Formats: sequence, structure tokens, C-alpha cells
Amino acid sequence: MGLAPEASPRRFDVLQKRLDELALQKRAVANRASTYQDLASQSSLEQITAVKAQPITERLQYAFSAPSGPELRAGLLEQIADLPPTSAGIANKPFTTKIGIIADLFLYKSFEGLADFQPIYPDNYTQFPDLDILLMVSTWRGVDGVSWKGVTTKTSEKRQKLFEEILPYYRALDIPIVFYSKEDPPNYNHFLPFAQQADYIFTSAAEMVPKYQRDCSEAKSIDVLPFGINPNHHSPIGSQQGEIQRIIPFAGSWFNHKYEDRSRWGNDILDAVVASEGYDLVIFDRNSRLNDERYKFPNRFAHLVTPAIEHQPLLDIQRLVDVSINLNSVSNSSSMFANRAIELQAQGTVVLSNYNVGLNSRYPHVHISNGFTDTLAALNSLNDIQIREIQAAGIRSVFSNDLALMRIAKIIETVGTSAHVADPRVVVVKHGNDDHLDTEIDRQTYRNIVEVIKKETVAEVRQLQEQADIVVHVDTDYEYAPTHVEDLVNAFRYTDARTVEKVPSTVGSALRHMYAEPDNVTRFGAEYIGDVPAHINPRSGYRIDEIGITPRSSSIKLTEPLRGSKKPAILSVVVPIYNNGPHLLHKCIASLRRSSIFDQLEIVLVDDGSTDIATIQAIDKLEQELDWVQVYRFEPGGSGSASRPRNKGLELASCDYVTYLDPDNEALNDAYVKLLHAVIETNVDFAVGDMTRWRGSNNAVRYTKFLQDRLGIEGRVGRGGPQALVDMQFMPISIQALVARTDWLRDTGITQPVGAVGQDSYFFQQMLYYADTFAILKLPAHTYYAQVENSVVNTVNAKFFDKYLPLEKARSQWLREVDLVEDYRSTRMETFFTGWYLRKLADVPADQRPRAIKTIAELGQIYGDHEWQSEEAQKFWTLMVHEATDQQASGDD
Repeated sequence: MGLAPEASPRRFDVLQKRLDELALQKRAVANRASTYQDLASQSSLEQITAVKAQPITERLQYAFSAPSGPELRAGLLEQIADLPPTSAGIANKPFTTKIGIIADLFLYKSFEGLADFQPIYPDNYTQFPDLDILLMVSTWRGVDGVSWKGVTTKTSEKRQKLFEEILPYYRALDIPIVFYSKEDPPNYNHFLPFAQQADYIFTSAAEMVPKYQRDCSEAKSIDVLPFGINPNHHSPIGSQQGEIQRIIPFAGSWFNHKYEDRSRWGNDILDAVVASEGYDLVIFDRNSRLNDERYKFPNRFAHLVTPAIEHQPLLDIQRLVDVSINLNSVSNSSSMFANRAIELQAQGTVVLSNYNVGLNSRYPHVHISNGFTDTLAALNSLNDIQIREIQAAGIRSVFSNDLALMRIAKIIETVGTSAHVADPRVVVVKHGNDDHLDTEIDRQTYRNIVEVIKKETVAEVRQLQEQADIVVHVDTDYEYAPTHVEDLVNAFRYTDARTVEKVPSTVGSALRHMYAEPDNVTRFGAEYIGDVPAHINPRSGYRIDEIGITPRSSSIKLTEPLRGSKKPAILSVVVPIYNNGPHLLHKCIASLRRSSIFDQLEIVLVDDGSTDIATIQAIDKLEQELDWVQVYRFEPGGSGSASRPRNKGLELASCDYVTYLDPDNEALNDAYVKLLHAVIETNVDFAVGDMTRWRGSNNAVRYTKFLQDRLGIEGRVGRGGPQALVDMQFMPISIQALVARTDWLRDTGITQPVGAVGQDSYFFQQMLYYADTFAILKLPAHTYYAQVENSVVNTVNAKFFDKYLPLEKARSQWLREVDLVEDYRSTRMETFFTGWYLRKLADVPADQRPRAIKTIAELGQIYGDHEWQSEEAQKFWTLMVHEATDQQASGDD
């Protein structure tokens, strides 16, 4: 099939480049297949499935004749006409607080209806002398899009009126003035003068709090206020109807003059959607009316770009589709990301996004793009069930934690008025009784279950009104996931139904997220028996989805009889786990699903004693659903690091080849398959690739170039041994970027020090020492997310350094045994000491510094006497140790 002619109005200049790139991959696959045919006598090779080329050539051809943006837009607008209306939520109690608000439309919509909000304009402020609060939000234009346009200009008449008339007017009435910046950090300086006019300051970016403290010293309080969702506008009602919706919209701005990283990753995401199997892209250009080259989308998307769309139809379209795109302008913030990222989750869509620290940490089910190939593989590998599970995870996460009502309550409480968003009280009624059902109820994630009773003890659920707002029914015919009650309660936060129930998996999928008469409430439903807000006109029933309920009769693993006919596993992937179940499912395992040999991976899950219900559920789910999963569970409590589970995983691995992958990291580019091929083709002990690292931005960690340069490797095979370790100056390399021969690795006898962190780099140092030969592959094998909240290596306090004591003690002992301690001390020790320990010391809270300094001093002495060369190290030993000593003597330790 030929490409479209040069004159085609739908010609894709860059897609041709993608096509050429994939053709090269296809040829490489064919060459490998030929090699293996010649070596078919080797049984291990016979088991290897060659990398499957993505069948996208036809898809790229289709892109030239695919529906245009206007055609897709028209189709979506036609479909949203049938969507049911959204609801404020029968379980939500809006505040009566009267709040004047200066904001843009998007922020206003996220708060509308949740308190008595009154938009304030330059010409109407005197109409509202009875406000409880004036909320001034960073805005460029105002709720109506025009009234506050130009207010950010220093010489603006509107700014002058705001500062010299409006704010003094409310201050004279003793009305608290609250400033909220949703434009931090890039526009901090633009809106700082507004913050300096306020009594109370909130920012969406936690990293900006110290700046506000410095620049707004007269403020009564400065705090963080993340974005929230409003069920009046952000709702899954009417979503997920029937088959997966194959149109993926992006509604937003494009920047050619700033936010370079945003555009880089945005290009890859949009290209991947165009190249994917079965999805079509449509773009709603927020700045279409400007006719400004700075905001023009790349030419190759021209036929997919449509004009800006009004806010309400856009919200409806986002409810209708199953996959959407979010782009963040800010990446290095733990709390500030595009509000669309949470709004889309509330509307029941899978979210594709570029990286942001907080988004990656808090919402692991959001797919963070690692480039064109990664995003393309994600789209092509997701099946319908996985899409529905991701959608359910998104709805659950934001309605449990990110209601805008919660954000408004924080504002009201900060200015000194009582406000609280209570979790509805739940009584669970059991229809039938056994130990298994009791265990499932005990494992529920919902926090406010006040009582569990048997059905026969209550004649009518209305009798429970004094003690509960919601009654959840369960029986012994079904298995209930730990999130079952949480999902049902959340449904009352976005519907006006008196009853909510899940859809049995045996019923047609078109029944999700729609109003319907109650049918199975007493088996997998709930009833709202609390007070109904005056603005709600209750409906009788609503159905959500089938996620989290399974008939007990069908809960037996259906894949068991197929094991005999399944291809044997060829690569063991050891995954150490501790209280990180959502990341395990949506990062680690999701990335392995994108492998061309996913069905030939033995996944060795070793739980280090997790106590988190979500993690226990995730492991149980994977054990039940996936072939070739081994699970080992240590007793609850944890050992303090990944060492113990990694050691056990190597012990349990049954394949000839092994690798490691942490739950919050991702495998990339089918690299494990290619590393596996490299080990076998070159007959080496292990093959190692590169890594990418997310720390604010994406950086390539080119291990292979370092090895090649330091060890003088010609081609792709190098020699290990003591001299190799010295020549590479003990450079740490991630063991998640390699594949090794299992028997060889076991025979070395090396283990990772239990309770230590940083142990994998020491483990690699030992691997290189004992290796005869190894291969390098210049390809990122995995991506490492370096800023995941609550990660052992990312939570820096005094205890952080304690976990390095067993590492350094074990390494120093081994280096002495192999007579390399002097080499380590002269090449690596001081670099690591200053570049890691002293750099991390800067992040330790002030009250914990003395203890941290003491531990770092102990770490620095483990390798014996050393003449410190760097200025940082000398400063530490001459000043900081004295600081710790003085504070301990004064009793401040």
C-alpha cells in the first residue's frame, strides 16, 4: 500500500520518520529470527520468542485517510446530546459560606455550587458587602473571560482599582482576603503583588511556600491547596457506555515559545495516538482565536486541529471518551499539576500525560509517557478490562481524596470558621455469614464503617438512620475487593440516587454509569439513608461498574488448565514489594505487559511483609489472574529495604535468565527481550543497558558509554574482573537495567545486605568483579522515578542515613577481602560521600541534623583513615561535626 501523494492535505511529515524508524526495527527482528533458525539446536534458544514488530505500518497508512478533526468533533458533539445530566451528589453538603471570587472560568467551575460563590468584577463589588470571604485567585481574564483582562499588567487601571478601591473596601468591612495562586511556579512573579495584598495565602505548588514566607511576611498563614474536582461538572455519569470509545481528545494550548519539555513529550504522545491501533486523535485548540504562531500546533496535526470548544460541551466530551490526554506545564512539583489531570479521572477516562512529580506519585494509574514508543505500546497493549480497571482507580482516587469541597473547607477553616467534610457513616449488612466474608469486610479500605450487622437483626434499614448515612449490603455468593465499599460510597458523592449498585460481570457492559431501577442492591449495592440536601431531587437507583465483585463460583483461576499448553517461561523478573501495590499494578506490571514476551515472563513477586490493604490486594489479584507468577510473602512488618525480597527472588527464580524491576519503576522499549538475546548470542554472564531517570526532568543515564569508554570495549562484549571494577572507578549501575544468567549469579554467592539501601549498586559492583564477560546494549532498559512520595530512598530524614550503615559495612568488608579497599577509597569513596550523603544532608529537617551528622560521620570512617580532598568534605569534618557535638552538649539532640 503506497503512501499518500505529496499533495495530500493530510500528509504527515513526521509520521514518515516514525514509519522509517519502525521499519528499521522490523528488519532487526527479521535478522534475529534468521540467527535463531541457524541455532535451533540449542533448546534455550528454541524457547525464545523474537521481538514482535508492532503492526502499525497499516495504521500509519490509515492515518492519511482517517477522519479529520472536524469530522471527529462533529461525531462527539452528536453523541454528547444523549448524556444524562451531572449531579451535585446526594452525600455532599455544600457550605452556606458566602464567598466573593475573582478567578477564571475553569477554577470557578471547580468551586461552583459548593458554597455561596459570587463572582466579583470591577463594577459590581459594592453589591456584596456581606461576604464572609473574598477569594482572589490568580487569573488572566476573569470568570467571564473579559472583566479582569489585563489585571496582571503593572500599569493596568483594573489592577489599580483592585488594589486601591476593591480590596480596601472589603478590608474596611473586616472581610478576610484570601489569595490562591494556581499559576505557580512559572508565574510567581506575575501574581506576587496580589499575594502581598492578602491576609491568607494558598499556592498550588508546595515548593513555593518558602518564597511566599520570604516575600509575604505579613500574611497570617501560607499553605498549599491542590486542585479539586466538583461533581457538578466533573462526573463519570453517562461514561463507559458499551464498547471502548476510540476517539482520544486533547483540549488545551500548544506553546512554541516556552515549556520546551511539555512540547517534547506532547509531540510523542500525540504522534503515538495517531500511530496506534484503533484510536483517532482530535485536538481542540484553546488558542485558536488568537491566530498567533507562538500557539500553533505542529503542521502534521493540522487536519486534526479544531477550534476552541465551549467549556460545557468539552466537559461532556470528556465524560464520553475512554482515553484522554493531559499536558503539564510544570513537572518538578509535588502538588502542582494541570487540574485537567484530576478532572479527567473524575470523568471516567484513562489519562495519558507527560511527567509531573506529584501526578506520578499520587496517581500511578495515570500513564506517564516515556516517549513515542512507550506510549504507543501502552495504547496497543491495553485491553478493555484493563481500561475499565484504570478508569475505576481514577474515579476512586479523586472522589476519595480530591473533592473541591475539601479544598473549600480548608479555606474556610483557615480564616477561622468551622468547616468539615465528613466521610459518610457506613453500616455493612451481611446477608449470610462465613469467615471469608468477615475477612473481606475487615479488609475494606473505606475508613468510616461504624458497624457490621447481620440482616436478621434489622427489619428495615431506615432503623439505622441515627447511626449511619449509608447501608452497604453483602452476601456469601460474591467475592468483594477491599475497595468495594469505597466505590459505592463515592458514587453517592457524584449521583443523586438513593441506591447504588455494581453491575454483575455476567450482564451486558452497556449498563455502567447510568441511572436504573434497583435490581441487586442486597448483594452488591448500597442505600443512602442520610439526610438529603434541599437542592437534590433523589432518583431511585444508579449502577456504576463491575470492578471489584466476582461470583464465588467463578473465582477459581480459569487459566489453570491451560498451563500445560503454554509456552515455557524464559526470563524471571524479580519484583521486591512493600506497601506500594498501586504502583506495582500500574507501573511495574503494566510496563511488563508491553513486552513482546509478557506471556513468557516468570514474575517473581516477593512481598517484604506489606501491611497496606491495597498492596495485599494487588498481589492477590496478580497471583490469581496471571500465569507464571510466583508469590512469596514474608511475615508482616518489613525488613526496611529491597534486599531481603531481592535475595529471596533470586533464590526462587526458575528460569535460566533473571532480571529485577522495582514496583514504582517501568521497563522500557522491550529492552529485557533484547538484553536476553544479547546474553545468549554473545554467551556472556550478563548484558547491561542504559536507564532513564525522572528527577524533575528526564535524563539519560548512559551506563554503556561509561563502560565502553572506561574499559575500552570494542563492539559490545567486555571483560569483568577486579581490574574492570577499578578502571570504571566503582561506578554504580542499576541491576534493573540488566539480564543475567541465573545459575552464574547464584554461583557467585553474592547477596544484598538486608536492611540496607543503595544495595543494588554494590550488588552490581560484585557482579562485575565476578563476571568473566558481559555485553552492553545501548538502549534504555528501564526508567527510574526518583521522586516518588514515601519511597525509602526519597524520604530524607535522620533515619535515611541509618540504612546506609549496613551497606557500607558490608561493602568495606568485601573490598578488604578482595584487596580493593584502597582503590575504592582513592577513586569512589569521597565522590559518593560528598555527592550523595552531604547533598542529602541539606534536605534533613533542622531538628534532625545533629543525628544525621553523627551517622554521616560514622559512614565516612568505615573505610578507615582518609585524607579528604574536596572543600565540601573538609567543611563537613571541620565545622558540621562540631555543630553536632555542640548541640548534643546543649541537649538539643
